[in-house]
Amino acid sequence: MLFNRDNKGSEELRELTGNYFANNDFSKITGEIEIASEELATLIDKGIFEKVETAYRENSSDATDKTLIRKFQRPIAILATLNLYRKNDLSHEDDGRKFKIDDEHEKLPWEWQLDRDDEIHLEEYYKAVDALIRFLNESNIEEWKHTDRYKGLQALLIRSGAEFDNYFPINGSERTFLLLAPFIREVQILHIKRAYGDNWEWLLEKQEGVSLDAHFAACKATALLAMSLALSRMQLSLIPCGVIRRYTAENGAAKSAPAGTDEVRQIAAWLYEDAKKWINEMKQARDGGEITYNLLPDNSPTNKFFRA
Repeated sequence: MLFNRDNKGSEELRELTGNYFANNDFSKITGEIEIASEELATLIDKGIFEKVETAYRENSSDATDKTLIRKFQRPIAILATLNLYRKNDLSHEDDGRKFKIDDEHEKLPWEWQLDRDDEIHLEEYYKAVDALIRFLNESNIEEWKHTDRYKGLQALLIRSGAEFDNYFPINGSERTFLLLAPFIREVQILHIKRAYGDNWEWLLEKQEGVSLDAHFAACKATALLAMSLALSRMQLSLIPCGVIRRYTAENGAAKSAPAGTDEVRQIAAWLYEDAKKWINEMKQARDGGEITYNLLPDNSPTNKFFRA
């Protein structure tokens, strides 16, 4: 475990989250820490996580180890405390669940306030995971570069959340990108590689002689198709709500309006259709032609969204 080395686990959580009481009984949150740790280790790499645990346990003096420990601790702390808060909204007793309140000093929060607080904590968790992944990518940590996760990313046309954001807005989220990586690989194999044909490896490595327009179009199609698959197959709760809101806002919907199931299906269909156009543009650029940009929007009269 990445906490409580000197029996100061609650103090560590307080420092990392800013809202956990330092005098809380640490034993009550250990289960949530274990679950949050397992989730993060699965997303990143279990070998790297074990290395960090060892460095924490041995109180490593290495500067990189210290930074890495904190980068791992923060998302775990945020998610563990959030899950604990959710469970503690009600007390669980022998005769059922109860809500206890002192009317003179406390007020029951509205449901929308709880939802808003959950959303804020989740966004903080996503940002903390993003910061961890960026640190791994930007640091010269050999153990990370030797992981199957890292090697798999290097075999993709798009290799980071920052790159993906150039073709589809995901707020530069490295966590979201890791979740999208399997879909990107599927799209490459089933669509992009077959459509491009010979010299696919040149395109993948962006070697000299490959049309920049062809590479851009290939990446654009890959991003659109990957997002289409993700919206069709993944739980929407795994995708930061801002990603969907931003896309719908850029296509004419209210920025604050949550996307419903039917709208998400419609968005996935739009992405798929747009991707097919970019695959054709890739072929044209590969053969020496230029990409044709539509200066006027091609909108459908059957929906409320404006598309540009």
